[in-house]
Amino acid sequence: MTALLRLFFAVLMGALFITGIFYFVASILSSIAFNPASKAWKELLAKLRIRLNKRTQFNATGIPQMLTPCNAETLSHLSLHPKIVKKAGWRDGTFEGVFSTIYQEPVLIYAGQKNGKIAAIVARTSDKEFVFRQKGKETEIWENGQPYGIFVDGALLSTGKQSRLLAKLETDTELRQWPVLLGQGEGAMLTNGARVVSPIPRALTLLRDLTPEEEQALLLLTVVQAFQP
Repeated sequence: MTALLRLFFAVLMGALFITGIFYFVASILSSIAFNPASKAWKELLAKLRIRLNKRTQFNATGIPQMLTPCNAETLSHLSLHPKIVKKAGWRDGTFEGVFSTIYQEPVLIYAGQKNGKIAAIVARTSDKEFVFRQKGKETEIWENGQPYGIFVDGALLSTGKQSRLLAKLETDTELRQWPVLLGQGEGAMLTNGARVVSPIPRALTLLRDLTPEEEQALLLLTVVQAFQP
């Protein structure tokens, strides 16, 4: 009996050791693949762009080939929940989806790759491409290949030495809508998905006329918030 117990524990320890090595190697490979300075990162983005091209070209999920331009009217009609085209699985971490208006007009399509708490996402609107790199509670954003900003703790900040606040989300679990600061004051209210009452909820409510820069910041804030686990 003692010999069997020793054999069992030896096999168990061996399995745990191999599992630990596997996760260690996977972690190293993940850190390389999701490093923006690496060749693996560029190859990952290229693969995600191919997925987006296929979705647009072949209209595989009923998505119109032309995306609706993002403006004040589009934002005011934006649906709270994106349409999930493909979910990330245990073996396949890729995922895809569409942000549309409540009238089923596609505004932004995206494809991403997830590995643990890190994710890379390529998204497109009618005239721009955005790349998101999620790492924990932070999300870096690129616009048309150039650094745009970083989202952390509800704040969307521009990149560079002269970093400035582009948008700020004030969340409160008790409220049905959360105020979004844009520029010098509140510009919109973002819907709290946990307290939705409408069967077809809108993502946000505009409080005033926005500049094109504020409209883009609001769209990205809404998208990044939807990507939060």
